[in-house]
Amino acid sequence: MAAAGRERRGSALALSSALPAEGVRTAFGFLAHRMVEKLPPRPEETAESTPPPSPMPLPLIACDGPGEEHLFRAARVVGHHLGPCHREQQRAYWADLMARAEAHPAPPPPTWRERVASEIQANEVASGYGTRATAT
Repeated sequence: MAAAGRERRGSALALSSALPAEGVRTAFGFLAHRMVEKLPPRPEETAESTPPPSPMPLPLIACDGPGEEHLFRAARVVGHHLGPCHREQQRAYWADLMARAEAHPAPPPPTWRERVASEIQANEVASGYGTRATAT
């Protein structure tokens, strides 16, 4: 946070230092002139500089879905299914997940009173209060 504040003060100082003696007519014109004037110089372009290599396109992937075989180039590789096939795969996954959840429902969570009682009991056991000490 402190570095950001120093950076802002430095930018404001760079833009407002050495104000013209005749004054400023418009803030917009002054700011536009300063933004151009205070920009760092452009790096000289040399004949030796080459543009960065363009990234290679992703490979073509054969869709594993039903129907005739078709190829596609995915924006990102997540599997071997194209749009409609991927949606069908996801629908089947969630339908299976919901069926398993209905077949084996989770027990209902304890009520707040049960949770408070278990916390009190755990604290009593941890502190040794309410338990009989055994001689060893």
